[in-house]
Amino acid sequence: MTNPTLKIAPAIAMLWIACAVTGCGGTKVLKEPVQIQATQPLAAASGQQLTATLDWVIVRDGPGTWAKNADWDEYLLRVSNPSDQPVQLTRLVVIDSLATRIEPRQDRKQLVKGSKQTARRYKDSGIKVKAGKGAGTMLIAGAAVTAIGASAATVAATGAIMSGAATAGSAGAAAGGLLLIGPAIAVGGIVRGVRNSAVNKQIQERQTTLPLDVPASGELTLDMFFPIAPSPRAVEVTYTDGNGESSLIIDTGAALDGLHINSGENN
Repeated sequence: MTNPTLKIAPAIAMLWIACAVTGCGGTKVLKEPVQIQATQPLAAASGQQLTATLDWVIVRDGPGTWAKNADWDEYLLRVSNPSDQPVQLTRLVVIDSLATRIEPRQDRKQLVKGSKQTARRYKDSGIKVKAGKGAGTMLIAGAAVTAIGASAATVAATGAIMSGAATAGSAGAAAGGLLLIGPAIAVGGIVRGVRNSAVNKQIQERQTTLPLDVPASGELTLDMFFPIAPSPRAVEVTYTDGNGESSLIIDTGAALDGLHINSGENN
């Protein structure tokens, strides 16, 4: 009796060769992302009970990115409570250049879907958008970040990929060699699935969940994920204290002007 493994191994090898030749694009976690530290914030706003600072926005393939080809924005903020009473952050939204209020999203799929909706909305208004375009505006506006080292963390996806490929190979052998049909598509789907899962895990680990209590005389950092917001005008931070609900408006009109707006003919 012929060993099925001998039939599967060449098929898996062909799949990997096909992937190497055609490429398995999409979003993926970088092996050694360069961490950054903001030395000069983008914008800030203060009230009696709370101060909110926008340190940086990580955009597609920009400074601080940890995922290649990301179709979303990651807002890095700080909030400080100078009072002697705790406050609770309840909501945070980004207001784009069309005055649309954009809520944070919880996972990769929701973020990508939201960014596609934004692109269609701007297209209907005659404006072309491209994720990551115009990111240099943040530096021109006076914000500053420095690299603080490369992360040693890597995504150990090889085992999962091989496991998926072996499963597909077994099914193909049982079906009389159907595995060899469309090898690039087959392995591309496997790799994308693993990459998307790794990206989503990172989003879940990094993101800040609201509501969030800010203790008296305390300061917290926030990491919020949004679908792309072209040339955002403001970030609105809503919180509650002993006097009820209040909001802070961080004006981002200058610091993020032109972000994601594709004004070039060939870009």
